[in-house]
Amino acid sequence: MAAIFISSCSVIENLIPADPTPVPPTPTFMPTATPDPCASENLLEEVEKVQDLVNAFQDVAYVANFTPQTELILPIMEMQAVRRNLQKLDVPECEEAIKTASLNYMNSTINYLSFFMGGETKENVDAGIQNSQVLWQVVLGEFNKLLTSAGLVSEELPDIVSAVPQTTDSNFFVDNDGTQRVNVRSQPNLDADIISQFEPGMQAIGLARNEPGDWLQVNLNGVIGWVNTEMVTTSAAVEELAVYDPDQ
Repeated sequence: MAAIFISSCSVIENLIPADPTPVPPTPTFMPTATPDPCASENLLEEVEKVQDLVNAFQDVAYVANFTPQTELILPIMEMQAVRRNLQKLDVPECEEAIKTASLNYMNSTINYLSFFMGGETKENVDAGIQNSQVLWQVVLGEFNKLLTSAGLVSEELPDIVSAVPQTTDSNFFVDNDGTQRVNVRSQPNLDADIISQFEPGMQAIGLARNEPGDWLQVNLNGVIGWVNTEMVTTSAAVEELAVYDPDQ
């Protein structure tokens, strides 16, 4: 019996290779770091996704403002399609404010055009237009604020913020509560060129003032210019605005 046991062990040993080839180790895969979409080197590409939709909406809205009342349904439907695309767009956290501001502006614009098409009173339509203009200023400000915080130059998005200087943290509004239009000039003096008209009932964002405070720099629907302080009303004391610095 002992001989059989020894013989069996010998057979088993002969079945095992003397120098077995080692099994190669399972490769370890290192996870790839996901790029931060809010980093300055990636931010511009991300912002352009929203910008493209905002510009597409603006193109249709411009045409809609010259479309006969009875034919407004087509541009309104086009604007609704752009708005839905923006709603579905997945944006990083740093762009949520831009997306929200843009959607608010789009909703307001579609609403006043729908009011006009439906035969609403002039007062309601005008109120909708004014609200839309104010919300557009918010859109411009959010784009500029994000780019400035990332150290990017505003001019990199010319269709959105080329005319918008650095935003201020204060909500300073300038209104034309009178019955006559107010000239918006390129410089704070009566000899400067007129670059826009501040219509009655419109609202602008106050950006700065000259040293005496008799002229205010405003952002009126994307146009940056100066209005005479006596011709407008302000939401706060003029002294709360910073004195204009041409070097900034």
